Amino acid sequence: MSKKILKIIFAGSNDFSLAHLYSLFYSKYVISAIITKPDNIYCKKKNNPFSSIKKFAIKNNIKILQPNDLFEKKFYKSILDIQANILIVSSYGSIIPKKILKLFPLGGINIHASLLPRWKGAAPVQWAILSGDKQTGISVIKMNSNIDSGKIIYTLTCPINSTDTTTTLCAKLIPISLQCMYQSLNIINNPNIKKYYKQDKNLETKAPKIKKRDSRISWSLSVIQIDRLIRAFTPWPCCQFFINGYFIKIKKHSIISFNKKNFYCGEIIKINKKGIQINTKKGILNIEKIQIPGKKTIHISQIIHTNKKLFIKHSILK
Repeated sequence: MSKKILKIIFAGSNDFSLAHLYSLFYSKYVISAIITKPDNIYCKKKNNPFSSIKKFAIKNNIKILQPNDLFEKKFYKSILDIQANILIVSSYGSIIPKKILKLFPLGGINIHASLLPRWKGAAPVQWAILSGDKQTGISVIKMNSNIDSGKIIYTLTCPINSTDTTTTLCAKLIPISLQCMYQSLNIINNPNIKKYYKQDKNLETKAPKIKKRDSRISWSLSVIQIDRLIRAFTPWPCCQFFINGYFIKIKKHSIISFNKKNFYCGEIIKINKKGIQINTKKGILNIEKIQIPGKKTIHISQIIHTNKKLFIKHSILK
């Protein structure tokens, strides 16, 4: 690769994007600055509200930009003064204004965790699992002023297993994503390569942001739908159900049956050391590990004898 691309500004906000920043930092490229979200003042760890991206930047003396407003003049001037060649975005969470993109001679690229135009938006990995997709992947696009709508530079696929959670699927996507990033930089850096493809709007699907309220289980869903919810919402916001005044998080589960049973939706039909078996609209879910508010994750076998009143056979979960 030639030395045309020397200076990069990187934008990201989570551990997935950190993997890209880490790799770039130890590559031949120069990270001139990072853009990340403002510190979370509501973070539970009040003594350390910094994101993993910011911690890495501090440790390695990288300039940090945390604008509250991407249209503010101070932020524009900061980018202008750095005079970087390209902007690389991975899981940043905000649209970069066109005015900012124009400051980069080679524009900006966005590394998106789906096979665009499928799952455009904030939560592509979660929605791929929720929808029962058999595969997903990474798409690197040339950024424009619209959400995940630019021309595709490079893409690779990744299978989704029936046991994959958001955690495990993201882990599988990282090495694929790094390969896509470097291949895209090769393409951008070579004026003789023209491999940009327009997205087919007819194939577009949306992946809106996941909210905490989405995590409550509805037992009127089928066991397959509930299984997908639990896996998609691991590690956050973690699926939960309400019983005896508690919202209890499901930490480990399995499917006992896919068939419809003659019980009510949400009815506890069996309790033993293997778990709590709950009837759904179609099929039976076995809950093996839970977390009660303020407590550590425990196996059902540890609680059925010490707290017999919490789970009662034939009671209905709401």
